[in-house]
Amino acid sequence: MKKYKLLYFVSEDEYFLSHKLDQAKSALNNNYEIMIISNFSTHEDEIKSHGFKTAKLNFDRKSINPLKEIFCFLKFLLIFKNFKPDIIQSIALKPILYSSVLSFLFAKKTKMIFCVVGLGYLFINKNILTKFIKKIYLLTIKFFICKKKSIFVFQNTDDLRIFKKHKVLTSVTTEIIRGSGVNTNFFKKKNVTKIYDLIFHSRLLYDKGILELMKAIEELKKKKISLNVLILGNPDEKNRSSIKKEQINNWEKKKLILWKPRVKKVLPYIQKSKISILPSYREGLPKSLLEAASCELPLISTNVAGCREICVDNFNGILVKSKDYISLSRAIKRLVQSPNLIRKYGKNGRILVEKNFSTKIISKKFLKLYQKSLLK
Repeated sequence: MKKYKLLYFVSEDEYFLSHKLDQAKSALNNNYEIMIISNFSTHEDEIKSHGFKTAKLNFDRKSINPLKEIFCFLKFLLIFKNFKPDIIQSIALKPILYSSVLSFLFAKKTKMIFCVVGLGYLFINKNILTKFIKKIYLLTIKFFICKKKSIFVFQNTDDLRIFKKHKVLTSVTTEIIRGSGVNTNFFKKKNVTKIYDLIFHSRLLYDKGILELMKAIEELKKKKISLNVLILGNPDEKNRSSIKKEQINNWEKKKLILWKPRVKKVLPYIQKSKISILPSYREGLPKSLLEAASCELPLISTNVAGCREICVDNFNGILVKSKDYISLSRAIKRLVQSPNLIRKYGKNGRILVEKNFSTKIISKKFLKLYQKSLLK
């Protein structure tokens, strides 16, 4: 049996460990030789310990410097030529851009799987420069993509519709695979004392709705409803939507929140929380809500792409209007004051995850996708 070579191209090594590790291990166990390209920070040795090859690429998600991007692309090309993958799985917008150009110029036989895992700042922000960059990005993808060798994977139908609207996907194979999955054997309920009323565990970005969350907490404080709110995560300096540390410290001084920088072991914090909240402006399919639902936490989120895939209104959580702190405060009040609803939504969330979002289910879908791509 031939051993195929599979190359994962991800922006950050931490993302690979949190979102793609189980998927890659499944492929490794099914006779794929695997290499990870990433801007490795501190996790390269850990990734190697699972049996993967690695290649460091000095990749800057924020950069739009043409010279810098050309040098980075040439390094990517060199890695490609040395490894000679049968499949490249590119995850997120910039790796997709690099891989599409490579496929057009050099890769005659390599199959391409482009994973759109959220459209983020480039599609949320409405200023003129961002709109211009978005237009150039989509035109570039449309021009370079090799349709016969490519499969686009989306986490939700909203993102798929946007790419179709811009006519990027004409005659291109598309798939919907909802998220990266969650290990339901690991992320599960534990009978411990609940310390936190709300947990927000995510990168600290304006696009995640953190300003609306702070306003909602202030609104509730005016009504004499005090909450223990845990903010678990770090700012992302490579993202234009990042919150400043000074702002987070200010919220903590005002006793609106308790802030803990991102930790490797998030599970104990989820288990000690009553409700998971993410009032994001747009998502692919948020891992934080998947993990929380798997631990039987009810969810509060916004009725936007990605979030409504896992937070089903009045089933396992409450959906509110995006950028609306008043409706957010009402949802928080309703849920924190209803222990029966917390239990009901929590149990429903666990059922939803086990049925649709476990890592076993998602990994099987990607294995089938690899086989499908090799036949293209």
